Amino acid sequence: MDHIITRLLAEFLGTALLVASVVGAGHMVTDLGAGPALGLLMIGLAVGFMLVIIIAIFQPISGAHFNPAVSLVMALRKQLPPKDALLFAVSQSVGAIVGAVTANLMFGSQALVISEVARSGFGVWLGEAVATFGLVLAILLLVDQGRTPWIPAAVGLWVAAGHIFTSSTSFANPAVSIGRMFTDAPTGVAPSSALWFFVFQILGALLAWGVARVLVPRLS
Repeated sequence: MDHIITRLLAEFLGTALLVASVVGAGHMVTDLGAGPALGLLMIGLAVGFMLVIIIAIFQPISGAHFNPAVSLVMALRKQLPPKDALLFAVSQSVGAIVGAVTANLMFGSQALVISEVARSGFGVWLGEAVATFGLVLAILLLVDQGRTPWIPAAVGLWVAAGHIFTSSTSFANPAVSIGRMFTDAPTGVAPSSALWFFVFQILGALLAWGVARVLVPRLS
């Protein structure tokens, strides 16, 4: 029991820091009056750098999923018990909300507010599927190839790149989508949009799981 509590705490803290970075960066962009291009770069770098740090420090404790889509795929691969995957998802989601609230308070915003930033349309949803597919595929292949020390850099770089090249700016994470519903920062997402993000994130993750099974059939 103590072991699972430690792992859940690591998932909670890591996801909270991840969402605090994206929401906090959004508030900072607004405070500085940065233009759209510079603001996007600032947010992408903040989130990418944070992912490298939190995965590196928490990976030995919980595996550093910080993402229900990753936990789901690990359960499908029988590398994580289904019950633990569910507990991970709950811990990640609560951590995401706490991270958003913390970032809001840091910048003098209302602690808990529902985002009104609409992100809709098939192109945006496809962007989320692509972002999540690439993220999960990178993790799975690096695990199967025995190159787990590369995961912090690979995930950080993929998400930073995704902020720039995907139409959705690469949420790629249902828990992050939940956290980003509770902020008035420009990096927020309206609940009506987040619902579709969840759907396409899971689809992207499942596609990555299937592709990994083909690429490394004996291990995936």
